[in-house]
Amino acid sequence: MVLIVLVLALVVGHVMLSMDVVKHGRKVISRVELKNLDPANNGINIEVYEPWYNPDKVLSFNVMEPDERDFDRFDVTRCLLQCAQQLGERDFLRIYLCNKNDRLYYINAEDFKRLGEQYKNGETLNTLSLYVKLPQVTYTLNDSLAFPAHGGMLSSISDAQDWNTMMSNLLR
Repeated sequence: MVLIVLVLALVVGHVMLSMDVVKHGRKVISRVELKNLDPANNGINIEVYEPWYNPDKVLSFNVMEPDERDFDRFDVTRCLLQCAQQLGERDFLRIYLCNKNDRLYYINAEDFKRLGEQYKNGETLNTLSLYVKLPQVTYTLNDSLAFPAHGGMLSSISDAQDWNTMMSNLLR
């Protein structure tokens, strides 16, 4: 009887794991790889997926529920920039920004790779300026800019508010 229960538990566990793999696709950057990029990423539940059938050449940056520790907007943005750095040589057209597998926004590959290169090379005075550049290259699912372009003296404040809105949506 114990053997039957054990075998049944293994079969159910295998099926559940297989369903998760089929539903999301192939991991391009796993949580373990993200942690290896930076120890500050330990416990952050974010992964990058690629669908099994991918003629559109898209990736998904997926922010899941915290399981090991809470993470915030700065953590998500840092992970996004680190993933952009890692994916610089990869051939794709866009990356979807997802919250618990729900697509919210996307970034075109060329913009995403440029941000990753700037992050890698330290071309900006500080990383925070890259954070506020993210909303400027982010699109909604209907292919319009997610946030309006800002000009004038208060543009930095508006860009920071857009970043805050974008990251809040990814962390809801």
